[in-house]
Amino acid sequence: MEIKLILLLVIAHLLSDFILQTQKMSDKKGNKTFTFYHVYHVIIVGIASYILSFDLRFWKAALILTIIHLFTDMLKSWLTIKNAKNNYFFFDQSIHLVSIALIVLAYSKLCGINFMFDFETKTIAIIAGFIFCAKPSNLLIKNLFIAFSIQTPEENSENPDEQGLPNAGKLIGIVERFLALALIIMGQYEAVGLIIAAKSILRFNGIQKSEYVLVGTLLSFGIAAFIGILISLIN
Repeated sequence: MEIKLILLLVIAHLLSDFILQTQKMSDKKGNKTFTFYHVYHVIIVGIASYILSFDLRFWKAALILTIIHLFTDMLKSWLTIKNAKNNYFFFDQSIHLVSIALIVLAYSKLCGINFMFDFETKTIAIIAGFIFCAKPSNLLIKNLFIAFSIQTPEENSENPDEQGLPNAGKLIGIVERFLALALIIMGQYEAVGLIIAAKSILRFNGIQKSEYVLVGTLLSFGIAAFIGILISLIN
């Protein structure tokens, strides 16, 4: 029961923190310790957490989770203002996920979990996996690049044929992760290898761009493979 509720709240977190939160909102939150965007965002977090808990009595726990989320975001904003050179993405997300797990365990012990509907744990995990493989994975890879000081290669402005399409890389990454995750869940590991091999046929001008694409591809498929294997282990 606890695992199901944790997965449901992780879905709520992914939706509210990544899908429903725009880059503009995130940037505005980074400019001041407390803004209207902080409040607006945590309202979404609270509503999503309560609705997706599918437990009518969970509202108090959802409120506590919302308050913790607000103070965590405010702490991240304060740290960013104090030292903008550091990346606090992983610190921030770790606190959010640990908070979800602790609140679920406490709620289960004190109140007991009473779902309005019966769910298969694996079904919830699959939904969470596909949501994570969308925009959240793009941001995860982006912040991994920042953490390891991997810079995006500059496009050749003198030759339009060598310029990439805006946001095409993000869409390609999402599609390849969706395909890899679906194939791994179905046990078609050989097909995943074929996709990787097909992508490796592409050739790029310049070592820097080739290495950048290679790192991004390995991270992208690695995330999908890791999630797919975890889901496959669920009975």
